[in-house]
Amino acid sequence: MTRILMLTAAVLFSAQLAGAQLISNPNSPVPAALGVGGAYSAAAVGAEAPYWNPSGLAYGKGTGGRFSYHRPYGATFLTHLSASGYSSLPGRAGAIALGIQTLGTRSGGVTMASENELFISHGFLLQEDIHTSLAFGYTLKMIGYDLGMSVEGESGAIDLGNAITAGLDVGATAQVWDRFRLAGSFKNINHPQLGSDRPRDLPRILSAGVSYFPYYGVRTTFDIERELNAATIFKGGVDAAIVKPLHLRFGVMTNPNIFTTGFGLYWREIVIDYAFIYHPVLSPSHMIGIGFDVEQPLTEIWHRK
Repeated sequence: MTRILMLTAAVLFSAQLAGAQLISNPNSPVPAALGVGGAYSAAAVGAEAPYWNPSGLAYGKGTGGRFSYHRPYGATFLTHLSASGYSSLPGRAGAIALGIQTLGTRSGGVTMASENELFISHGFLLQEDIHTSLAFGYTLKMIGYDLGMSVEGESGAIDLGNAITAGLDVGATAQVWDRFRLAGSFKNINHPQLGSDRPRDLPRILSAGVSYFPYYGVRTTFDIERELNAATIFKGGVDAAIVKPLHLRFGVMTNPNIFTTGFGLYWREIVIDYAFIYHPVLSPSHMIGIGFDVEQPLTEIWHRK
């Protein structure tokens, strides 16, 4: 009975989560993004780009990785983990990234349900001159959902089933001068579904965003996000380099009205990110991430050995 109640609570609770809370709702727990309210379509680069806009990979230089941990809104039975890494490719081939994320519903050391995603992403420049550039990117995903085992009955536990599907995300970014970027993305453009008897459509989300640097060290971002057959969400945020190596972040989003804040610490090649999310109904949420960025691509690092 306890297991059934936990599963029911998890489903109802998960349906409340906004923004980057579920794998099937493709925005992921990237602290640097949620610190600015999730307004990240035109700001994502490097290892964070595949989750928000894969074309941002084209603007990453060298090699980098990110790992994040999130317990959505303090729910003890939910854990969301993500890890990704990228590297620039030779010549004008852009950059490639690999990653994984998982959302698990667990109680007493037992996993009752889990969502898992593996992806490969590629971003590259279509055009570039002195003042402008245009990039395109795509992400191929394998998404799996496992309901685990039922409670023990007279005939023992029953496998509640699992499903797997493939998703495709695409994105584009245009840069004008050094201060201004426009971007757009379409997540799950191929209309993926999970299940056979009663297939469930995974969210298809259109996003458009802008990133602007009004002053050195200050970035403002704004996004409009629309899930097909759902409400439009507006997002906005500011990332400010206060003192080296500290960045402070603030953001808001609508539907529901969520306020976020956070910080980033950049020490040599190490990056530490934190985000705090305040929801009008649910408990506050904390998210932490750690990563690295080096200037050399993986091929150059490998050849040096």
